[in-house]
Amino acid sequence: MKDSVVNVGIIGTSWWSDAMYLPALQNLPHAHVAAVAGRDAERTQAFAQKWGISGAYHDYEKMLDSESLDAVLILSQNKEHLPMTMKAIDRGLHILCEKPLGMNYAEAKHMTDAATKAGIKTMVPFTYRFMPVMGYLKSLIVDGYLGDLYHLNMRYYAGYARDGQYMWRFDLDEAGAGVVGDLGTHWLYLAHWLFGEITAVTTLLGSNVKRAPKPDGSTYPVGDDAAIMLVEFANGGQGILHMSAVAYEATPFGQIHEMDFHGSNGTLHARNDWTTVQQVSGARVGEGAVKELAIPEAIWGNVRRDTVHNTYKDVFRQQDNMTRGFIEAIVNGVDAEPTFTDGMNVQRVLDAALLSAKTHRRVSVDEITA
Repeated sequence: MKDSVVNVGIIGTSWWSDAMYLPALQNLPHAHVAAVAGRDAERTQAFAQKWGISGAYHDYEKMLDSESLDAVLILSQNKEHLPMTMKAIDRGLHILCEKPLGMNYAEAKHMTDAATKAGIKTMVPFTYRFMPVMGYLKSLIVDGYLGDLYHLNMRYYAGYARDGQYMWRFDLDEAGAGVVGDLGTHWLYLAHWLFGEITAVTTLLGSNVKRAPKPDGSTYPVGDDAAIMLVEFANGGQGILHMSAVAYEATPFGQIHEMDFHGSNGTLHARNDWTTVQQVSGARVGEGAVKELAIPEAIWGNVRRDTVHNTYKDVFRQQDNMTRGFIEAIVNGVDAEPTFTDGMNVQRVLDAALLSAKTHRRVSVDEITA
């Protein structure tokens, strides 16, 4: 890159953009946030002023045409990912696009194929991969702690949908899927990352809380607020993925992650309560009872460990993960991870999961075509 500085345009001014993306970019020498685009002109102007961004646009296409950009971060609602991505590809921009990559596998494949043909760098930020607990689990599994992989059980319990208010994430016209596409795509990515290719899925979706109409009073197709997926892996392993957005967890952050992994050589357990617990424990055959396995200092790095939330912030604001990793990949001419290909593969399994729930049967991922 000329002068090793990446000029970045941002599409989306949500709390997530404000809390995670801009703090990560503000002290990164290789990044210059040149412009931001949002649907609400007043909010976009305030966002730009807060972060010292010179260009503020109500129309993202005008931003793409007016600014000299190298990369764009697409942080918009799911239904907008395809058109925004394709316009950015047409302009030769490197692209980070929030997950899920598209509204369905066909969209995700179209985006991935076009980006590959254009030779641009891509990223889909499956954030939990970069947390210390997940990094340590990955290293243990790769090093053979479990031996042959038998099965996993991963549980994501959150309560952000308990009040029944309208949220675009449960509007199928806006999001394409409910919690199975929101929390579920995180878990599908991690299951593949840890255990390998997923070949089939059986899904049960639940709607526990009645949701309010849109702010204008209109109705909409309502997505699930809980999901259970039975997944089968190419290596013969099996898994259960359970996600809920209506679970009551009496913690300050209101959610927990719990995971169990078993194999021929042993067992691993992980718990993240989003308060103070971020822990891995395990036992190998013949070595006694389950015990805590200290996460190595090299994996922790320089992040805070007082609360999980602070660890999470530091992983993305201070280390070269997610947005920072995307920018550094552009500067160094290497691939960022996870890529659009990863997002596309997750979308394919998600489509299989949705088809399974609709048809009440086991669905092979091979059934899903573009």
